[in-house]
Amino acid sequence: MQYSWFQWRASVVAIIQFDFGEVLRDVRDADIDWDSWRTFYDEGRSPQAAVDCAFLRDLRRSGSA
Repeated sequence: MQYSWFQWRASVVAIIQFDFGEVLRDVRDADIDWDSWRTFYDEGRSPQAAVDCAFLRDLRRSGSA
């Protein structure tokens, strides 16, 4: 699926809220440093893959695999 930057951001926020809601209860779009996340979008990562990588759930990207 092709996401616009704004759709992609909204999806990332929704995934973080769902996956990490117990510890990041009130995370909103304005709370995220989108300059840091833009690389994932530019690489063509899905919102889920970006969250996995950012939260070190994608061990291949972090060099631990």
